[in-house]
This record gives sequence, structure tokens and C-alpha cells, in this order.
Amino acid sequence: MSDSELLVTALAKLARLMAADDTAAVLQHVIDSATDLLDLTGATVLRVWDGLELPEGQPAAITASTSPLAELERSQLDAARGPALEAMRHGEPAIVTEIGKYLDVWPEYASAAEQHGISSVASTPLRHGDLSFGALCIYSAERRDWAAPDLSVGELLAQLIAGHLVTVDRLREKQQLADQLQHALDARIVIEQAKGVIANARNIAPDAAYKLIRAHARRNRISVQAVATGIVELRLRI
Repeated sequence: MSDSELLVTALAKLARLMAADDTAAVLQHVIDSATDLLDLTGATVLRVWDGLELPEGQPAAITASTSPLAELERSQLDAARGPALEAMRHGEPAIVTEIGKYLDVWPEYASAAEQHGISSVASTPLRHGDLSFGALCIYSAERRDWAAPDLSVGELLAQLIAGHLVTVDRLREKQQLADQLQHALDARIVIEQAKGVIANARNIAPDAAYKLIRAHARRNRISVQAVATGIVELRLRI
């Protein structure tokens, strides 16, 4: 197949993975596709915004085609400097033909690149509006003058990744809000049921029943909902 046919095939599979809401598979497919389409040594996706599917307490996540490239990304995270962070900082690609020439600028990263036999990198930021929250990095073991088509494919894939991650994050926020609203509704229902039970049992008004439930909750240092659940489900009487 021609390069254009390979790109169309890769994008078609990417669209299917995005529809299936499998972010890990989406990122893995992107770095595999970039590696094949551009004849690379490998590629990585670095994410540093913890609102986008990162484990709690973890400041960044790396998806890499090889373990050495993952270690290379960690070197710039640990040192807080490198091409990916530069791309995120300025909101535009950081194109490096010879990483070895940046030993004075990114000593940790350049040393790690030399150790792992990496010569060239092009880092494209993952952006949403004015926010950069990661980068797609494409790597070559040989010195490489990055051609415009290479960079265009990298930018396209970075845009697709960024759009997918933002969409997933927004959907998760909406689901969390829906869950919170449902929880509040369920709590309100069980409290109203408990008020009715106590009102009938004591022959008092519902408002008076609620005051008894609230007072019992305060005395025992538990929630009103917990007391209401006990009344409705466990036949607790106060």
C-alpha cells in the first residue's frame, strides 16, 4: 500500500478504537502507527495533566513503543527539562535533528538519548485551547532532518490524541455529576420514607419526625441518611 493508504487505514482503526472508549488502545495504536508510517525507531505519548485519566497521585503517564524510550521520557520528567516539556511550554513542536548538540541545555535527557542510541526527536504538544497537557514524541536512532510530511503526520496524530483525551475527560466529569445527583436523589427518597415511618409510629408531623431523625444522627455521630436507611431497611425505631 502507498503511504496515503497506510495513513487512511491507520486513521480508520483509530476512529474505531476511539468509539470503543479504550484510551490505552488508542494511545498504543497511535505510537505504533507513527512508528510504521514514518519509519521511526519508536514513539511516545507523555501526559502531565492529572485530569486526563491519570492514576490518583501520579503526576504523569507515559505510553512508549519500547522500554528505553519510556526511560528517556522519564529522564526529562525527572529533570523537568527536555523537548517534550519545551513543546508543552511554548505550545508548538520542538524539532531536534541532533539531540547530542543539546547536552548543555538538556544534559540528563541528552545523556539518556545517547545511552539508548537515539539521535533525533520531534515533540508535538497535546493541546486544548491554550492548555498543553502532554506531547507526542517521535524518535529516530539515525540523525534525521525532519521533513514537513513527517511533522504533519505527527501534528495530526497529536491533535487526534488531544481531542480524544479531552472528550473522555468531559464524559467522565458528566458521569460523576450524574452519579452525585443520583446519590442525592436516593438519599432524599430514603429520608422521606423514614420520616413517614416515624411520623406514623409516633403519630406526629413529618417535620417533627425529621427532627427526631436528625437528633438521633447527631447523638450517634452518623449521617441522617444512615439513620434513615436503618429505619427503612432495618426497622430501627427512635
